[in-house]
Amino acid sequence: MRKIIFLTLLIFSVTSYGQSHKWQLSIQLQPELTFHKDSYPWWKESNDKSTLNIGVASIVQYDINKSLFVSSGVGFISRTLHTANFLNQAALPPPKQSFTNELVTTKSVSYRVISFPVIIGYNFISTTKFKSFITTGFSGNYLLNTAYKSNFSRYDGAYKKSYWQGYSLTVGLGTDFKLTKKLQATSSLSYAYKHLVKEDEYILNQNGNGLTLGHNYLSLSVGIKLSL
Repeated sequence: MRKIIFLTLLIFSVTSYGQSHKWQLSIQLQPELTFHKDSYPWWKESNDKSTLNIGVASIVQYDINKSLFVSSGVGFISRTLHTANFLNQAALPPPKQSFTNELVTTKSVSYRVISFPVIIGYNFISTTKFKSFITTGFSGNYLLNTAYKSNFSRYDGAYKKSYWQGYSLTVGLGTDFKLTKKLQATSSLSYAYKHLVKEDEYILNQNGNGLTLGHNYLSLSVGIKLSL
């Protein structure tokens, strides 16, 4: 958590330091298609599924030159997977922990994540009004909590996690359109070709506790970019 506070303060200090149009701050809404499995059992085949989730982000960008830029920031998303797996009620923390033998099956699992992206971009089209760019990026993902919904409502709820869930590697394509001297409309589409997550300690697998609910995503970002 100290690392999160430090990175957040660093972002705000960078924005306050910016004195030219090389620095830009954007606020973005991020609708996302999350690709996952309808279940993750070891004994049968599973089917692909997608869920629409929505996140938000604040990004600081620095233009190295007319073509190259780097950006970093902080984002939040509640990433829901509609997937059926066995919940291990004995592994839950009190007061919902239970050692009964009923089979508790999840209806959905929602990972509430703070992300810290670092992106490198290249403007392959750049005019006074319009830019089109490609990006590649890395994101460290910190899991705040996980919300479970199941066939036994007594076990439903959000459970605190507070650890690094994993990381994402992305590629993307986007555009900026100049609205005024200092404002631009920005949009981009990015795909996580690698999205690593830790195993979920409250989900049962064939050997006992812990099952990795692997997934990746396609994210659309739309927002406003302000020159500093």
